[in-house]
Amino acid sequence: MNSLFVLEMIGTAAFAISGAVAASRKNMDIFGFCVLALMPAVGGGTLRDLLLDRHPVFWVANPSYVIVALVAAVAVFLGVYKPGTRQRLLLWTDALGMALFASMGTEISLGFGTGALVAVMLGVATAVTGGIIRDIMCGEVPLVLTKEIYATAAFVAGLVYVAVAYGGGTRTIALITATAAGFAVRGLAITYNWTLPPPRVRR
Repeated sequence: MNSLFVLEMIGTAAFAISGAVAASRKNMDIFGFCVLALMPAVGGGTLRDLLLDRHPVFWVANPSYVIVALVAAVAVFLGVYKPGTRQRLLLWTDALGMALFASMGTEISLGFGTGALVAVMLGVATAVTGGIIRDIMCGEVPLVLTKEIYATAAFVAGLVYVAVAYGGGTRTIALITATAAGFAVRGLAITYNWTLPPPRVRR
């Protein structure tokens, strides 16, 4: 099996789990689990493909993404959790999905002939759009709009992908390196409660 496809499935499952865990925190039914699992799993990639005029959209061309997301949703729905574990699970699976999708979104965009900056920005859009939809549907302020280091980590992943790819690295090496960089930045932020500085209050 293609290693890049495996990475895509891992990212899809990670993001789907984050959506399903969010549904669990809101005590939704199985339909809610499936809907919220699909939003981060396919939402950002759908926006990217539409902006690139890439047809058919990736999950229409290959339903494996939807199947993986739904399986993840059912698995989370049937799971049993200790108090306090769901928030940690959401944060860490979301971090992995974000890093993978930022890297893959950048890679796909470069393949369509965009410049480096546009590719990185589309990678960020791929990584954060689905999570924004998920959080809004849960009635919460999206992570990307808070002081959390989130979009910044996605941006780092995209930049690293471009640097490795332009430096002659293979697609697989670029994806793995970029994903590791984005996940490390987000993971450190979660572990040490790093946030972006708030604006200064002028008097």
